[in-house]
Amino acid sequence: MSEENKHSGGQLNLLVATEQVDAVCEWVRGALVKEPVEVTRPLAEESLLEIYFDSLLEAEIALKALPETLPVQTAEAKEYLEQDWTTFWHHHFKTMELGQNLRIVPEWEEAPVDGKTNIIINPGLSFGTGGHFTTKFCLEALEDAFRTLDIQTMIDAGTGSGILSIAARKLGIPDIVAFDYDPVCVEQCNENAARNGVGGKIHFFQADVLEPGWHTQPADLVCANILTSVLLEAAPLIKRAAKKRILLSGIREIEADAVADTFIQLGCKEVSRDGDGQWCGIVIDV
Repeated sequence: MSEENKHSGGQLNLLVATEQVDAVCEWVRGALVKEPVEVTRPLAEESLLEIYFDSLLEAEIALKALPETLPVQTAEAKEYLEQDWTTFWHHHFKTMELGQNLRIVPEWEEAPVDGKTNIIINPGLSFGTGGHFTTKFCLEALEDAFRTLDIQTMIDAGTGSGILSIAARKLGIPDIVAFDYDPVCVEQCNENAARNGVGGKIHFFQADVLEPGWHTQPADLVCANILTSVLLEAAPLIKRAAKKRILLSGIREIEADAVADTFIQLGCKEVSRDGDGQWCGIVIDV
């Protein structure tokens, strides 16, 4: 793929009943080794999952590979162009004020200079702009943890665009490692870090949160903005990786008790939780 078309390729769209999203996402990750992007309106009964490939042919092959038993209502493979993606983000991603001192700014907008911490993001094909409740929750909980605890080290599991790690570094946390299952995210994270003047100051790498070995030593703070099914399975590894606090999100509100109970059974304590009627985040102390 040429440099000028590096964000062009194939797209597989899956329309799924909202209660079936987790099951379909798990299949996509296991069978296609891709991270789906969920596009859902609040309280909607249906969700659109978008999976991106390097070429239309790959998307068409993935479409044919969908098992008949997968709970998908409709499926479509299509080509997307770089300008389609750019137009999407320019329309949906705007400057946002978060917490007490954070501001998320799209790369194509001018960042105000007023003493607040500006985080410059171009999401590319990665997840994480601060617009989704789960990312917003983690950013505000991260700022609170930095303000109230002595946080020197952090692990960002499922980093997406790198937005949490970049915010943490700009707040003043000196030692941060961040990983994602998708190598495209890791590339985008390094680019976003460079945009924010923290290039080379965060260690981004590819790893699977379900596989041991993504941390060599515990960190003061662990952020895990991952779907519930993965959080439940990875809970023992996440707990062992944290010394002080864990920020959990990517959780549907109806699943929050199950996630909290899992970590409580591992010896943790729930500090707080918040939700928007559909998604939820939980603050856990170790």
